Amino acid sequence: MDAVLCDELVQEILRRLPSADAASVSLVSKRWLFLLRSSTTSLSLSVPPNLPNSPSLSSILAHYSFLSELTVVSNRKEEEEAEGGADDLLFAIASAACSRRLTRLRFIPAAPVSPSALQSSATAFASLTSLQIASLFPLSFCWLSSLPFLKRFSLVRSRPKRRLTQEPFPDNDDSGGKNPIVMLPMESLSLSGIYATDRGVSWLWRRCGNLRWLQLRACEGTGECASSLAFPLCLPGLLGLELRTCRSIADRILLLAADRCRDLTSLLLYDGGSRDALHHFIQRRGAALHTLDLRLPLDLHNDHLFAIAVENGYNSDRLRRHWLSSLRLHSCCLVTGDGLRSLALSPAGAAIEELALVNCDVVERESGLLTFLSQSMQRLRRLDLSHNETLTDKEVGSMLASCRNLVEIRLKGCRALTGDSLNFLLKHLGKQVQLLDISRCPAIGNEAIEKFATNASRLCQLIIEEDKLTEAARAWVSRKAIKIA
Repeated sequence: MDAVLCDELVQEILRRLPSADAASVSLVSKRWLFLLRSSTTSLSLSVPPNLPNSPSLSSILAHYSFLSELTVVSNRKEEEEAEGGADDLLFAIASAACSRRLTRLRFIPAAPVSPSALQSSATAFASLTSLQIASLFPLSFCWLSSLPFLKRFSLVRSRPKRRLTQEPFPDNDDSGGKNPIVMLPMESLSLSGIYATDRGVSWLWRRCGNLRWLQLRACEGTGECASSLAFPLCLPGLLGLELRTCRSIADRILLLAADRCRDLTSLLLYDGGSRDALHHFIQRRGAALHTLDLRLPLDLHNDHLFAIAVENGYNSDRLRRHWLSSLRLHSCCLVTGDGLRSLALSPAGAAIEELALVNCDVVERESGLLTFLSQSMQRLRRLDLSHNETLTDKEVGSMLASCRNLVEIRLKGCRALTGDSLNFLLKHLGKQVQLLDISRCPAIGNEAIEKFATNASRLCQLIIEEDKLTEAARAWVSRKAIKIA
């Protein structure tokens, strides 16, 4: 049989197999092992402590010449101590035959990679469209101009774990007017750990005029004074903005975004931002938002929800197309039922299709609130009530009776819920629910889960602990190709 199948047919079969079966396929024969490797387009490698840097990594990659996606992770302590350890790994990847085919590279070594190594190897990665690196030292981004197709760039952390001496690296910022600034093709940018005094960031901000999505994580600044002036240049074209734990700069960015981000449709703000700055942003840009995701335990108030609910500008045809579709609130302790009811009764609330009230006291504090919201938000399709530990079956059942269009519901960590909630869900939405998350719900028994899994006719994904499934339920979900996570 093996001789009858040509290489192309075997490769096509291998591409369609689940990744978990790859190890078994490689044992069939040397031919199948070769064909498996040559048909592999995505690979993740964790470099162990006893693997020498360049030779071994190069020899492994030599077998996978058709890779388009590669992840290399290394946590070796000796690499942190040795100068250039991360650079050696990068050069090993660049020298591999697959380097010119790579479109996505995640490079997560234990030590920071140097800009000079990235500059030297850039020509080998000419096809890259997505790059993620763990640490860069010194902080310089000039090498990005040598990656002509790079659309997405992520710097996971900007500071090395151990203290290194700052080495000189020219920033070559040609913003003085002698040479025209050439914009990078980058559309998505994620930076972590930027300080106000960091050098080299101004070069990047001046060339990010094509950005559509910006994420800042644990940043205390946007770079030195020059970059503070340059930072607003990347804002006008943004569609999505994420600020995670950036309290010291969140207000400034929110105020800038309110004035400059005229096309912004998505805002995520976690653990930072004052009440006044957020209120100003909502007044200026809230009417055009499609997605609003907030984790502000002490900074979100009813005033913000009232501002979203105001119909100011909603009569515009342009804004009507961008009515709020997704509202996610995490640990928002100061929000009350008055704010949520006001929003639910407004045109903005009526358009919401996804609502998350995760670990929000108001869910447990105000009886009947969930039912009111479900009756008012007739377009609601996805609901997340995770980590409301005292949420009762009665509240869930009353709410589900009013949810006509719900297809996804997440109840992770709702420890007080029992099998009665699943019975309510099966009764009211059993013919339409597609995703259910009931992980970390110890009071929901195996029999109730089996009954739900075997009777929910459109269920596609069930998120639950493996030991909560009975043998009958396990056989059923396997037969129906229901994904268990």
